[in-house]
Amino acid sequence: MKKRIPKKLLSLLLAVLLLLPCFSCFVFAAPEKNDDPVIFIAGFASTPIVDPSRGKQAFPPSFDDFRPVLKKYAGDVLRALIRKNYAVLEEPLTNTLLTAFDMIRCDENGDPLLPATTTSYVYPTGDELRAKYDPVQGYTAEDNIYYSFDWRLDLKTLAEDLHSFIEYVLEETGAQKVKAIGSSMGGCVLATYMDMYGTEYLSSALFLSAAFQGATIAGEPMIRPLTFNSANLTAFVSSVLGTDVKAEILNTLIDSLYQLGVMDRFALTSDQVVGIVSDGVYQNALRYIFGRIPGFWALVPYEMYDEAKTAMTKGIVSDAFYEKIDFYHEIQGRIPEIIQSEMDAGVQVSIVSKYGIPVIPAVQAQQNMTDMVVDVRYSSLGADCAPVNAPFTDRSGEYVSSDGYIDASTCAFPETTWFLKNVSHTAHPFAELTFLNTLLTADSQPTVDAFADYPRFLIQTPDGRIVPLTPETDRTLFILPAARRTGFGDMLKRLWDNFFRILNLIIRLAGQSIKGNLPAVPVPAVVKP
Repeated sequence: MKKRIPKKLLSLLLAVLLLLPCFSCFVFAAPEKNDDPVIFIAGFASTPIVDPSRGKQAFPPSFDDFRPVLKKYAGDVLRALIRKNYAVLEEPLTNTLLTAFDMIRCDENGDPLLPATTTSYVYPTGDELRAKYDPVQGYTAEDNIYYSFDWRLDLKTLAEDLHSFIEYVLEETGAQKVKAIGSSMGGCVLATYMDMYGTEYLSSALFLSAAFQGATIAGEPMIRPLTFNSANLTAFVSSVLGTDVKAEILNTLIDSLYQLGVMDRFALTSDQVVGIVSDGVYQNALRYIFGRIPGFWALVPYEMYDEAKTAMTKGIVSDAFYEKIDFYHEIQGRIPEIIQSEMDAGVQVSIVSKYGIPVIPAVQAQQNMTDMVVDVRYSSLGADCAPVNAPFTDRSGEYVSSDGYIDASTCAFPETTWFLKNVSHTAHPFAELTFLNTLLTADSQPTVDAFADYPRFLIQTPDGRIVPLTPETDRTLFILPAARRTGFGDMLKRLWDNFFRILNLIIRLAGQSIKGNLPAVPVPAVVKP
């Protein structure tokens, strides 16, 4: 049977993916030994695109870049939504996408239309590197060396450039090897580097929420139509808002909107817009944007690759482009073997997979357990994960998380893979950095049994600590909405309860505000006799 190329609207989904700050650099905490320089490899959209002809940031775009398009189409969009004439939205969406992503587009060979200043953007000076690497002073919070790169490029080119960067770091510092952290797409780059250059310059590697086996959020919209579910949308919003008093107020309001059917209407309208305008937007904009960016193809899951390649690239790319993306796809299928080879050769490898947050609710796989961006089964190399609304009830033992969501026995390296709950892909809190630094500076290959404070399953507490996950420490960031009341009286009671809950929360919030604004009471000094 001939496969149907589905209609898609990647705009919102991929724009959010691109603009997420999750791939930005972070530094490690807790002073430790500094036997090797530490290089952090970030992810997709981690470095702004700078137009060398103007010396100005071209991506992410500024509001001024959007202003002409918004001014031109604002009235048309408003009238279309009011009249439910959604076909009129096709032109504004297409032109808005082309404006937003024009500066990251590539040609049919996968070469950027707007070249970067250099492939690696900015190399730190030798003095900067030596200041970060000082074995006598030890490893401090500022000693992380950030490798910035043009994330549009193919993985082979990026691995080659990383190799040159590592050689430069070693030459300038006098060190013999480096430690490397691959975060998100950076995990793809690091795995490719391992395959191409082996262990000569690498002493340890840490994969943090690595997308080295893809992300559903990037691959599924290429082969399946987007879909919106009001319950999952409500749960996702609750996970983003947080858990303080203001978030509780908003979550209660959202639950009320869900009970009244407003969230259903929003999801239905979104589905209708997708069904009407997606084909034109997809054909005229999205294929020419994302379909031609080699780096983006590193995020497509292995099992979705062939179908996505047919749907997104047919007739608009060259054989040279296929060679670029096929190169990493072949590596992607061998990543467990690549890592095992590195470990056999003495490289210390740790894998940290974040979980506990629903994915952006616009894909059919929105029940997958993720860190909001990357699926846990991909970042952990194969762990079985329960859906967000149905934890395992028939599994137990040391490999199963106490909340019933993760079975680590099926991942490729269960003894060197940690699962961290309630820290999103976009966040790197201080406690996480301390945990990662512990793994990175271990004297020998770290395992889940090596550190009493950091067993296999961990969770971030409301006060920001990272502790072992147990039934006592467990909490869930997202809230699946309560079953909608069927009778008018039941629904009215639910809304009435929500009203008093919001009123109580507002009183609490006001009390906190008043308390926070009170002048400090001076404390008399203690005078010693």
